[in-house]
Amino acid sequence: MSDAPQFPQVSLSEVFKRIDAGTTVVTPNRRLALALKEKFDREQINRRMTAWYPADILPFTALIERIYHDALYTRQSSKLPLFLPTTQEQVLWESIIQSSRAGKTLLRISQTAQTVRVAWQLAHAWQLLHRLGDYYPNEDGRAFLDWITDYQDRTASAHRTDQARLCDLIAQHYSSLQVKKPSRLICYGFDIFTPQQNAFLKNLSTSGCTVLIADLAVRYRRSSPVVSRMQYANSHDEIEQAALWARSKLEAAGDAARIGIVVPALASYRSALLRTFSAVMYPDIRFALPGATHPAMPFNISLGLALTSYPLIDAAFVCLALLNQPIEFNRVSHWLRSPFLAAADTEMERRALLDARIRRFAEPVMTLERLLTLVKQAGGQASCPVLFQCLSAMHAFRQTQLPRSGSHSVFARIITEVLRIAGFPGERSLDSTEYQTFQKWQTLVADFAALDQAIAVTSYHEAIARLKRMAGDTLFQPETPQLPIQILGVLEAAGMEFDHVWVMGLSDEQWPLRSQPNPFLPLALQRNAKLPLSSVQEALAYCQRLTQGWLSAAPEVVLSYPKFSDDRDGHELKPSPLIQAIAETEPALLPMARHRDRIMQACELEQIEDDQAPPLDGQAAARGIKGGTAVIKDFAACPFRAWAKHRLRIESLETPHTGLNAMERGMLVHQVLAQVWQQLKTKEALDAIGDYELDSLLTGIAGHAVSGLQQVRPVALSGRFAQIEQQRLVRLAREWLDEERKRDYFTVIAVEEKQTIHIGDLVLNARLDRIDELADGQRLIIDYKTRKQSVQTMTGERPDEPQLPIYLVTMEAQQNAAGVAFAAVKRGEMGFAAITRDADLLPGIKAFSQINGCKQYSTWEDLVAAWRQHLTNLANGFCQGDAQVDPKNFPQTCEYCDMQLFCRIHERMSARAVAQDNEND
Repeated sequence: MSDAPQFPQVSLSEVFKRIDAGTTVVTPNRRLALALKEKFDREQINRRMTAWYPADILPFTALIERIYHDALYTRQSSKLPLFLPTTQEQVLWESIIQSSRAGKTLLRISQTAQTVRVAWQLAHAWQLLHRLGDYYPNEDGRAFLDWITDYQDRTASAHRTDQARLCDLIAQHYSSLQVKKPSRLICYGFDIFTPQQNAFLKNLSTSGCTVLIADLAVRYRRSSPVVSRMQYANSHDEIEQAALWARSKLEAAGDAARIGIVVPALASYRSALLRTFSAVMYPDIRFALPGATHPAMPFNISLGLALTSYPLIDAAFVCLALLNQPIEFNRVSHWLRSPFLAAADTEMERRALLDARIRRFAEPVMTLERLLTLVKQAGGQASCPVLFQCLSAMHAFRQTQLPRSGSHSVFARIITEVLRIAGFPGERSLDSTEYQTFQKWQTLVADFAALDQAIAVTSYHEAIARLKRMAGDTLFQPETPQLPIQILGVLEAAGMEFDHVWVMGLSDEQWPLRSQPNPFLPLALQRNAKLPLSSVQEALAYCQRLTQGWLSAAPEVVLSYPKFSDDRDGHELKPSPLIQAIAETEPALLPMARHRDRIMQACELEQIEDDQAPPLDGQAAARGIKGGTAVIKDFAACPFRAWAKHRLRIESLETPHTGLNAMERGMLVHQVLAQVWQQLKTKEALDAIGDYELDSLLTGIAGHAVSGLQQVRPVALSGRFAQIEQQRLVRLAREWLDEERKRDYFTVIAVEEKQTIHIGDLVLNARLDRIDELADGQRLIIDYKTRKQSVQTMTGERPDEPQLPIYLVTMEAQQNAAGVAFAAVKRGEMGFAAITRDADLLPGIKAFSQINGCKQYSTWEDLVAAWRQHLTNLANGFCQGDAQVDPKNFPQTCEYCDMQLFCRIHERMSARAVAQDNEND
């Protein structure tokens, strides 16, 4: 660590007197500069000032850049090298590393360039560059030396400089620069001065500038702060209690309160902090309807998010990526319903329906051409004309105006044009966050266009990838008004003053910070120079100074840590050794004001039965219910499921899949076997056909079936995949027909026959797979299945598979119905599972009286009557509006049900278990 420069120190009161007199104040970061400005303005108001000069308070780097830019407008500008922006510097490092011999073995050039750039900055800030040769380099060190030599040559030939060297440049020419120079400079909030900063400050002092250091250690010396150390069970409880504590302080002091929440691992806990603090400040926010205006939160989190994490930016990148590469369907789906496209509000509902329709035939990865085809097939041209026009225009632009390669400035214009075609950023007015994000996007594209000075030519794919990396590396936090609660990381909190401070997460695992030496600088050099975090000793010393700063940052300071870690093992933690000297106090457990509890306290609760829906009127029942026999099947499984699916028409969205799923393969098997028996018709014809003719017949039928599905799933059944599926169907059908040859004489009298079924008060539209007539005139109803089935699924008052019993009891010729059968068409498991009047009507099938679940019936007629009664009861229950959440076998019945979030089955079952326990007690 560099020693602090030997300059006079001034008290805080003296700082503000000198600010008022026109002194420049520099801080280590922008947040502290803004806080100091706000404090200065507040003091002027307290002094009843009506007007005053703005305080000249800015970060140290901003002062250097201001002097540099002022010098560019003087006659000396020709002598100064041009400044290399961070984005161009990153690209230049990437180019140097990628073209080097060492770089050819690297997998992540961008991340390596970023680490190298940090090493370059450290080498200048701590004046290590001239000392690199004193240490024997390892493999990384040798590569770094080669890279910086190339970098220096390139920047020198282009007469450029960068952020790392700008301070040295200004210090070197400061005395001769014809710019406005500060007469007094106060350094406020600095915990460490680097050698580079020291040299600059000494140069200013030599040039006649009075340099002073603000003494922050005396902030609360007159009245010692109240410091307490608390332990909480885990990080969740710790965050919740910190939020409740902050709210209590805010309620007590109002908006004038200054409350700091310091989190060492802020990046890891950002989401949890945002979620918990929002819920505590506004308990009803989680119940806000979609599209509702969210209240302004009284807190701000200092750590921004990557620009790519904002929905507006993600929508832009989907637009750009669709032009040249496949995109995951989930991202395309969100993009179709995004508010940042043309006519997004006008076509909002229709686009949601369009998205639901195209899901059935979509693949997990989507191209622009495939998306346009699916939108056409789903009627998007008529239902969503603006969206269809945008997609068509994007496709035409890609075909005619998208170059294979070009400069970054050319692609910047193309990016702007593509987004214009898509109607970006949408038709509605952007809110404050979205507007600031859009402005940041425009700045990013402008920086991207300037990359021509680093790389002359690139491809569209590389250009978009580079733009996305730039956005990912850009941390963005929308500006907000000054808020009373500040959630900060350890660096942002340095030098800040508050009325109340809570520092959390101070366990022995997180504090002090672990050492983090840069891999491209010699480790011994970093330790000898005493870089912060370069060694365990330096990390400890650095964190000790930060801890002491927190203890003097406010009159009230709370230090806390979790007792158990957030890992799976939940191992026990200890307080950081840096706070062990502080006596531990009993943690304050403030109650959480929950929105649900507030509602229950504010009203008198009335309990109602919610399991009875309005009965189905006679006309609706007579017209028929969509869903066929699935209505009875779902009602038997759970009345609520049937009501939700067939009365409310609630459907889950399809999930795009690769290849064919089980349902599509089953459809193909049904189509092939239906076509086979439409041509063969009898067992006699099956026995008579030769192997060659049968193979030819099956090949043609399977090819026709595959071609039909190929029209809607061209990607899943393209090329060789269609041939493989056709061969699979032929083999499967051939093996099944061998099983059929084992039967006695039969005639297939119906295939895929549509029927209107009347059962109780309900009318259903159904389709029978197949009906066979035996030699004696008896009939069998057969249903194809592509997996093995048990006959037990057709028995009981609530059968799992009721469709075959429904067909049996409602057939016009039921007096001739001798049984029902599942035909398992699956390789290795071919065969029938049937309930029949007599034995041996099918190979290996027993009579009904020998089957468990049917033995209680003395005659076939009794079994049919029982089926009729059970099915009628189910049909009438559905018509009468029975909507109980009553799964037949919990949790098996609910395992693959899509209505769990709707019926809240797990909450109900938990409440039922609690009630039963209370009864037992």
